[in-house]
Amino acid sequence: MRKTIFFFGLILSALVLAGAGCQIGPFSFGGGGTTGNDGGIYKSQDKADTWAQKTQILAVGGAIKNFGNINIISFAFDPSDHNAIYAGSAGNGLFYSYDAGASWQQPTQITAGAIRSIAIDPKNKCVIYLTVGNQILKSVDCNRNFVSIYQETRADVTLNQIAIDSYNSANLFLGNSVGDLLKSSDAGKSWVVIRHFDNSITKMVMNPLDTRKIYVATQDYGIFRTGDSGASWVDLNQGLKQYGGAFVFHDFILMDAKAESLLLSSQYGLIKSGDGGVSWTALQLLTPPSGADLKVVTVNPQNPKEIFYATPSTFYKSFDGGTKWTTKKLPSTRQPTVLINDPLDPKVMYMAFLQVKK
Repeated sequence: MRKTIFFFGLILSALVLAGAGCQIGPFSFGGGGTTGNDGGIYKSQDKADTWAQKTQILAVGGAIKNFGNINIISFAFDPSDHNAIYAGSAGNGLFYSYDAGASWQQPTQITAGAIRSIAIDPKNKCVIYLTVGNQILKSVDCNRNFVSIYQETRADVTLNQIAIDSYNSANLFLGNSVGDLLKSSDAGKSWVVIRHFDNSITKMVMNPLDTRKIYVATQDYGIFRTGDSGASWVDLNQGLKQYGGAFVFHDFILMDAKAESLLLSSQYGLIKSGDGGVSWTALQLLTPPSGADLKVVTVNPQNPKEIFYATPSTFYKSFDGGTKWTTKKLPSTRQPTVLINDPLDPKVMYMAFLQVKK
């Protein structure tokens, strides 16, 4: 069994794992921005009892700026520093913070474009990968400069997810909008397609205790697992067929790496597996099956009985594995896109939002 070196890396890997090229230019609050100021990133320090917006940008000359009107669609922790966090926007580039969201910066090159996925090398915090439209951008100097290391030639294909093998960070995995799963064994210099899933790849999750075990979630065709870094695959969807709408993906997490317990948020609701996806059981929610639009889900990385999820209007949490639930109104009128616990201090949580056009 292959193990990552740092305990923090283990926890983080269990939690996480479109446009043209990089555009050079100053940050703009117009164009890709939205109406209202209830976007950006929100942070809770009490397990979601209260939330505070964290969107202040460090500016030259003491000027106060913020990205509270910006839509956020992706988020990542630095595996070596849980106070270093990254937020990808839907059209205004990348934001990053080295003080747990108290203040933010933006790379001068990455001020536009949709950042669908972010990955930080667990063995070198200055190496960052972004998927932006049809390209992968890479920085090797802590966000100072980015270069394109891969470009998809099909105009209608976007790069959705990038993941790093924490055991060997030269191994990268990339999932796109037409279901191609690509692998690089040389830190992005060259790529090969290792599997085609016939449906958009929406999330990839690696087991941090054995990074050869990878779960791939597709938009409408369910979940698949490999135990050998992609050489062979197992279809995990047989047990999901009994739940109507289970194949319509919303979110997916690895609850417990050792037990291989999984939690799927779908059109049906929340569905749990305790055996790596061999069998599935629906959690009893306050709403009937398919009665709520679940968007994001997370669990306390130190206590998987603590489950949190959000719909477009309501936040739900359970401290007993999903038997009893309490609710709160969301801090934003926008749709939640990100929900995640701090891997070392799980009472701290981050949530991000997207304004959906009606």
